[in-house]
Amino acid sequence: MIHFRWLGLCIAAVAFMVALPASNELRLDRSLEKMFPDDAPTRTAFENLERIFGVSELIVFAYRDPDLWTDDGSGLDRLQRIRKRVEGIQGVDSALDLSKLDGMLSSLQPSASGFLGALSGSKTSKRPLLDEDNEIAKDLKRLFEGQTHAADSNLVAVACILKESSLPGGYRDVLTALRSVDLESNQKPLLVGQRVMLEEGFDAIEEDGRRLSIYVGGTLVVLLTLGFRSLRWALITIVVVQWSLVVTRALLVLLDWELTMVSSMLASIVTVIAVATAMHWMLAFQRLCRSGASPEEALQRSFISLRGPIAWACITDAIGFASLTFSNVGPVQDYGWMMALASLVVLVGIVLCIPGLALLPLLPDRFQERVFLSPAMQGLPWLEEDWLKPVLLRVQSWVCRFPHHLMLASSVITVLALLGSLRIQVETDFIKNFRSDAPIAIAYRAVEDELGGAGVWDVIVPFPKPAREEDLQTIRELESELRSIEIETKDGPLALTSVMSLVDADDIVRRNAWLGPIGFEGRLIGMRPAMGSFFDSLLAESRDDGNSDQRHLRILLRAREQTDATGKESLIQAVRSATDSYRTKTGVQPFVSGYYVLLAELVRSVVSDQWICFAIASVGIWFAIALAMRSIVFATVALIPNAIPSLCILGWFGWTGTQVNLGAAMIAAVSMGLSVDSSIHYLTRFSRERKNIGSFDEALKAAQSEIGLSVLFSTFALMMGFGALVMSDFLPTVVFGTTAACTMLGGMIGNLVLLPALLQSVRRIL
Repeated sequence: MIHFRWLGLCIAAVAFMVALPASNELRLDRSLEKMFPDDAPTRTAFENLERIFGVSELIVFAYRDPDLWTDDGSGLDRLQRIRKRVEGIQGVDSALDLSKLDGMLSSLQPSASGFLGALSGSKTSKRPLLDEDNEIAKDLKRLFEGQTHAADSNLVAVACILKESSLPGGYRDVLTALRSVDLESNQKPLLVGQRVMLEEGFDAIEEDGRRLSIYVGGTLVVLLTLGFRSLRWALITIVVVQWSLVVTRALLVLLDWELTMVSSMLASIVTVIAVATAMHWMLAFQRLCRSGASPEEALQRSFISLRGPIAWACITDAIGFASLTFSNVGPVQDYGWMMALASLVVLVGIVLCIPGLALLPLLPDRFQERVFLSPAMQGLPWLEEDWLKPVLLRVQSWVCRFPHHLMLASSVITVLALLGSLRIQVETDFIKNFRSDAPIAIAYRAVEDELGGAGVWDVIVPFPKPAREEDLQTIRELESELRSIEIETKDGPLALTSVMSLVDADDIVRRNAWLGPIGFEGRLIGMRPAMGSFFDSLLAESRDDGNSDQRHLRILLRAREQTDATGKESLIQAVRSATDSYRTKTGVQPFVSGYYVLLAELVRSVVSDQWICFAIASVGIWFAIALAMRSIVFATVALIPNAIPSLCILGWFGWTGTQVNLGAAMIAAVSMGLSVDSSIHYLTRFSRERKNIGSFDEALKAAQSEIGLSVLFSTFALMMGFGALVMSDFLPTVVFGTTAACTMLGGMIGNLVLLPALLQSVRRIL
């Protein structure tokens, strides 16, 4: 490697230049249904919904107007102007609000000022929706309560349907346009909807990818430059990180993969892996230079001693991530493959880049030592010799005196952690993925508290054409059963806050003396122009099944989004049971779908897979270490101190009642692969020293004092890298960074305290 270092640098440079254009083409997939397997019932139902009604999104556009119900109609006039501005935005297919309902009433009943008004006995000139004596208006307002307005506040809403086919530049552009609509006041509109949540989440993720990779890299470079007085190795680390990122992203484009909500932390994780791996080599290189070796000799000797541990550390990282491919959630599988690939790319980057860059004469000799420092002047020898090494040796001496006591304490902790992990609860309230002061969180709280719930989902019912009275009656009975659902939760009873369909609107309209006799299909003809294209989102004609007599009716459901996972799952199951009862009565099978259902099942699916992924990661890493060390005992000893911290984190979640979101759901398998790297370095040094000097105790001291320092510094670098993720505005990223940093700390303690105790316990068979 030393001899061919310039060739390695040339290969790395060519690969970087070839990969750079392709790496910029990597995109973020913003769809949610693709997070489920192709044959998952939840995904199938959602795709059927989109096939029947088209790919569309329901967005609640809300604002406050204390003059909404004034007798002069100024509030409704203002609402109408605002709604027309909303409808004028490209991508908004239709909008429904109180002013449109008022217009529908005007078209469905006689004018108070005309001849028909005199015949009907109308005695008011008010707008129909503001007429206190108009029973149809009262019923219509009651029906759309929670959809277009709040019952007890001045919050008014415009229900918007966004059609993907008419979006010029994606959902982001139309949401930006909606936020800039003139409300004729100083307030800003509140936007609520699952698509709004997803777009906010994905925007935060993309921003995290840009900001956090810079912050993580910058922080770790400062650590290397100031802490270890090695600007050269700081620059080497930057090159390795950027090379690995560009090549990995280019390979993902070549493989036709896209980033998802789960895999968006690619840059930060690659940075952490590269820095931790490079740090082991740097510390060994500096130590040899301080002992009198030349840079070339120090680089060669350090690589010979570390080539095995570095390679196997990257391989175990890849195995830890690859275990995620056994998840049932598509993006988690993709994340596993992506990070496994990235771990191996980092290994290639280290091999190609470090030898040449470590010996590259960047400046003339008289400046080089002053700016970059000679290798003998780098590092922190005073800290190592005077403080850290004695502390590490005292720790090793103490644990080796009481290994069995430590084993017993570790066993008790493990049992408690396992029991706690069985109590883990899933966080299905997606809005809690954002900070409480975020605009999206504020908007959702307003809709939850005043409009009766922000969770919108649907029951899709095959509906005959023409519909008979008995068909309408079965729909009424289904809706009645849905309205009667009540689930007992720890926070009180949980029910659907709104159940509505065109049948409910027809029940109100048919009371009109002019429209009642013409029949349901005739009344639909009258409602269609009054409601506009919003009508088509409630009743869809047959598209591709060849049955012109069949169509689909949409029953809009609304429920509280901020509900515990158990209650939400019970509510969804109760709705499905009601649809099954409908099938028993009619022979027609409705289906339940919507983002409310998708989000409720997503995290639960990820959490349920974590034990499988953790077990596979443990077995895979065990085999890798057994192969690397040629020892089953070493493989078992290495696994224990790195598995316990992950179990402790999961147990902590369970015992404290902390609900687990996407950020914590994958932590066990991921942290297992990352923290076991230190065990590999430790055991490799112990095994080598044992062969060279023959003394178990001296070999253990050498591993503890030398590799222990690398473990301390690399773990500190890992914790700084993961700790930087707390800056994110997307809380799953914060949780992932926090829990990963904690497990890294636990892994360090395990490798410096529990690992020597385990070796002491099995010394007779080594």
